[in-house]
Amino acid sequence: MELFGIVLSIPVAFAASMLYCLLLAKAVSKSAKLSRSLRIASYAVLSLFAVEILLLITIGGVRSRGLLGPGFYIAHVVFLFVCTPAIANVLVLRRKQGTISKWWVAGAICTVFAFGLVLLQYSVSEALYGIDGDDGPYSFLISMPTSAPEGILTADPLRHA
Repeated sequence: MELFGIVLSIPVAFAASMLYCLLLAKAVSKSAKLSRSLRIASYAVLSLFAVEILLLITIGGVRSRGLLGPGFYIAHVVFLFVCTPAIANVLVLRRKQGTISKWWVAGAICTVFAFGLVLLQYSVSEALYGIDGDDGPYSFLISMPTSAPEGILTADPLRHA
């Protein structure tokens, strides 16, 4: 099932990236103030993402989660959704217009980047929660005894059914 999700992410990322880059080129780029604001916000997002990548490379996902707490995974998931538009903003709304600033070129670059983000998401998620979500170091934050009385909420309701 994961493979289906990974493969399906490519055409979805392609369509979303092309549409977003076209919107940037045809509408947003007309406003200098909005373009500048989006570029600045995008540089901030991409800088924070670079910090995450450095953490993942140097100490890994499990130790990063241990160091930063639950906010690490939340930020990681947020980056999954905001980094591709941030790359598009930086590429399409550049002051110097060139080949890389063309919306269709930027859209293709964003598609490849989005696919990389999806693979990164799977990697970090499996490191933290395990392949099936139940055998990683952060799979169950609340341990309940296997003989819990009926009606008590457990971390895995199907396990005690």
